[in-house]
Amino acid sequence: LYQLKSLIYLVVIAWVVAVVNFGLLGKALNQLGLAPRRLIGLPGILISPFLHADWQHLEGNTVFYLIFGGLVFLRDPSDFGAITGAIALISGAVLWLLGRPGIYVGASDVIFGYIGFLLSFAYFDRNLSSVLVLIITIMLVVFTQRFGHTLWLIMPIRKGMAWDGHLIGLLTGILVARHLLTLKGWFDQLIDSLNQLGS
Repeated sequence: LYQLKSLIYLVVIAWVVAVVNFGLLGKALNQLGLAPRRLIGLPGILISPFLHADWQHLEGNTVFYLIFGGLVFLRDPSDFGAITGAIALISGAVLWLLGRPGIYVGASDVIFGYIGFLLSFAYFDRNLSSVLVLIITIMLVVFTQRFGHTLWLIMPIRKGMAWDGHLIGLLTGILVARHLLTLKGWFDQLIDSLNQLGS
């Protein structure tokens, strides 16, 4: 139940931020996005997934997040927090180091991290449930009208698109799939430590 709440809360936070950012602040919060190789852009590693360029950007990311984040959740709800946290932190850090000049906003690196995870985890896990999730993911990103173009977005085919963030996210998802047990152990230790501080 806690992990399901996390899946929903992340969407709710992004929409609340958008209402404030677009409706009240004229998109001023987007200046807090991820700015590669600038100290002021470091907090953007954590903040940028909740910031979006416009309503269309947010709506598109919400659909992708719920579909592919939902598949990550369905595979094993207890892994969802560790997978999401690891993808967000690792892909954000790499993008801060290697990204192009500018400011990155949006959850695309996390979403593509989910896709990379879903496409690769069955290879490392060799479990029937992981294979079934792999098949569903392939059907979505190859054969459906809505998502069939997804993997093309890791290449610079559209002006103004953060294709490098997509590519870094996808590769991060594969990395997380390979080292999930270790990352989940670290995540559980972090949650335990936070719970102890809270009590």
